Amino acid sequence: HIHGGFGTDLMKANAEKVNDLSVNLKKQDVCAWMPTLIGDRLDILEERVKTIAEAAKYNRGADILGVHIEGPFISDKKSGVLPEENILPCDTKFFDRLSKYGLLLRFTVASEAENALDFIKYAVKNGGTVTLGHSDDDGSMTQKAIEAGASGFTHLFNAMRGIHHRDGSITKTALLSGLPCEIIADKKHLSAETLRMIYRIIGIENVVLVTDAMSAMQSEAGEYDFCNKKVYYNGETVEYKGILAGSCLTMPKALHNFCEVNGLDEKSTAEAVLKNSLKMIKREDLFEKYI
Repeated sequence: HIHGGFGTDLMKANAEKVNDLSVNLKKQDVCAWMPTLIGDRLDILEERVKTIAEAAKYNRGADILGVHIEGPFISDKKSGVLPEENILPCDTKFFDRLSKYGLLLRFTVASEAENALDFIKYAVKNGGTVTLGHSDDDGSMTQKAIEAGASGFTHLFNAMRGIHHRDGSITKTALLSGLPCEIIADKKHLSAETLRMIYRIIGIENVVLVTDAMSAMQSEAGEYDFCNKKVYYNGETVEYKGILAGSCLTMPKALHNFCEVNGLDEKSTAEAVLKNSLKMIKREDLFEKYI
């Protein structure tokens, strides 16, 4: 789950730039990745998926396992910095049009979005995967989405209804689901205490470390374009009007942070995270290739 890095924005990059990013990720010991696109009009997403498919044909770096579409089927109450103007009801024509380029498709969907359950069933039936996120659900629709075939959760706690001791929420349901949960372990999106709590509840067998990085990752501090907005990278975090806007986290740092706060061995944790990540996108068959 990464939107860019090293100056490359996956919503704008040509195939050569996508490949350059892939090479740079491999230098960070990333064996495989899933380029993440911001939800947008279907014609724009189709052009982006076509570009990534072209890059994958002559990829020189970390393997491109597919494409992750974050939106446009999300809640306007938990959109974060994703463009609210692009939010749409779930529509299977997005899956049909984008799947013709031969890449595994993963969509992040809010379970309460219009037509969400039908979309999840359709995507899973046709070889795609769906994770749940950017949602204000009280947990009831989340559970139905799991039953429909959703296979995990997008950046746990972030851009989703949080925990209150008297109320249900997607976050509670995620923690109790037994499904893989993405975690942005930069100690900014989630505090060290929250990272410890997550580990205590779900164990290492459901932790998926992600960066959610954008183009400023491994670049200079300053102003950048992200999600149709001007965001600012201050050297530690990327923000838009006080809201976290992706990150500049690297995967080695994410692994180090999670292991440090939980007293874990990095090698065995990396192996577990790899296994969990492949489980989320239903490609467990690749585990031996990358181990």
